Amino acid sequence: MEWVLRNLSTPKNHRGLSSLTHKKMASINPQPRMGVRPNQPLPSWGDGMPSKGVASKAAGSKPTPKVASGVRKHQQARSVSAALHAAIERSRVEEEKRRAAEKNAEKRVRRFRNKPPQSFYPIYQRATSQRFFVLDRIRCGTEDCPEEKFELAGSTGNVYKVHIGRRPECNCPHAFAGNQCKHLLYVMSRVLRAKFNLVYQLALLSSELREILDKAPRWPSAQGSTSDEQRDHNRKPVEGDCPICFEELAAATDAAKNTVNSEQLVWCRAACGQNMHRQCFQIWSATKRQHDGGSSPVTCPLCRSVWEGEADDSVVKNLKKDGPLNRNGYVNVADQLGISPVRDYSTYSLWWGRERYPSRSGRRGHH
Repeated sequence: MEWVLRNLSTPKNHRGLSSLTHKKMASINPQPRMGVRPNQPLPSWGDGMPSKGVASKAAGSKPTPKVASGVRKHQQARSVSAALHAAIERSRVEEEKRRAAEKNAEKRVRRFRNKPPQSFYPIYQRATSQRFFVLDRIRCGTEDCPEEKFELAGSTGNVYKVHIGRRPECNCPHAFAGNQCKHLLYVMSRVLRAKFNLVYQLALLSSELREILDKAPRWPSAQGSTSDEQRDHNRKPVEGDCPICFEELAAATDAAKNTVNSEQLVWCRAACGQNMHRQCFQIWSATKRQHDGGSSPVTCPLCRSVWEGEADDSVVKNLKKDGPLNRNGYVNVADQLGISPVRDYSTYSLWWGRERYPSRSGRRGHH
């Protein structure tokens, strides 16, 4: 060793001594070869391999911006994935609830119409322009699903039966052919005053029936809760002569106070309150309709106000009892109502009158 140290201090032999020194040092302290020597114990997993956290703390360094950005993106992706899974779960639960509600909900017996078909408008125009007469009206059904039945005199005097229920029906020939007839549209739009989007439906739900019938103008006979004083506040005393036949009304004075015999008299509810014989008024109204072809309403013979009939007025209800049956099996009250039994085809197309009603040349119509 002394020889080595002594030669290291000599500059001129530095290069040669350096290689010699390396050889000497290698012989003294040989470098271990790569690989595993025999009987050398293997290191366990993690020996001499500090964790990332330990290395980071030992180094005292912070994550680089690139690493921090990657962490944020990973966290955002996890939050988006969690939100997506939550939304999918909510959608699944809502779909199960909807299916359960549809299974238990009431179903419409005919397909719902988003808008009226083109064939609806000409029939609706006839329903709102021609003249019809409601002869009777009966509430039926249940509280959950109310219904009403009507007896309606058509434009030619035929009496038809209209049933407003979950599937509105009429017994006229047009409805029997599978069409939505003008009598149904008249009752729905004019009598019940239903919303237009319900008028052209072929079927109704119970909730829609409740809405229509609850908001419809009440049939006067159903307003029995009003007292006689409230109902008759415009009525004049039963005295004097009938303004039509000029016979005394005194004979009906006692009968007017009796429920059974009060049908002998009627009175003007619209304005003047004048009393008159029921039979006389029936003749007056029939003559009035016959004279103008049923185009204008019946008026009071005295004050000329539009006549407001009673709901239980037998003048109307008895019409169907006295009317004759025509060859199509319908009661016809055209003569009693003072209207023409001949159909007016001015609003019908040429195809309609020629193909469906070959009697257009002048024979009586049948619906």
